[in-house]
Amino acid sequence: MEYPQISVDDQYRRLIPSKWPTIDIYEKFGSREMQTFAAELETITNPRLAAKARITGGDISADSNSPRLQNWNHAPFAYPMPEGTYSLPPPYSVLELAADKRGALARAIIRREEFLSRTDEPACGVDMRMITNRVVGKFVDLRGLPPETSQTARWMMGQRLYEDGVHGVLFKMAELPGSEFICIFNNEVLVDRGVQGAHFRFRWDGERISRLYDFAADRDIDRNDIIADSMAALGAAG
Repeated sequence: MEYPQISVDDQYRRLIPSKWPTIDIYEKFGSREMQTFAAELETITNPRLAAKARITGGDISADSNSPRLQNWNHAPFAYPMPEGTYSLPPPYSVLELAADKRGALARAIIRREEFLSRTDEPACGVDMRMITNRVVGKFVDLRGLPPETSQTARWMMGQRLYEDGVHGVLFKMAELPGSEFICIFNNEVLVDRGVQGAHFRFRWDGERISRLYDFAADRDIDRNDIIADSMAALGAAG
């Protein structure tokens, strides 16, 4: 079955790890000399900076206002994905975003839980911030893909579409009904610089992320208010 390709011009969201309030990542090195040395070392060893150097012909400071070169827009396409994504197997480097804030939070909760459970992390708080991107391009609409489609089948379809040069795909996730997502294959569709939004602290209790703290609203959010509402939305739609 062939799926349609549609035009997209909309805002999409994700969450990334981030300290609140934000800090210079090298400030803990103490002296200005050590901070400078660490920054110079990163330019040699960081694949994101190496990829940026290839794009700019060696000048990683070039066109600092370009949406394409903004770290938030550029990094997802510079690092390989060791576990793959919903639409593609490893090591494809792509960016997955959610159409709504609740979907972005739910997706981030699940992915962070997978990571923390694998490393047996004790109870802790993980600070995250929401990034919003405007996306403009033509995307293959896989939102009608049967929910029972296997991961292998999704990956084979994603590989074919990626090699065909499409901008990406729109999709839904059976485990997060009520939300829609987009997988971006090429960062040229990120036409504006990403915009930083609300900060959250994911409260990991040693087994799951049971609560979130919203710094801007100064309130706690129960996990079920994020995940359960998606289930309710699906029921209402049915």
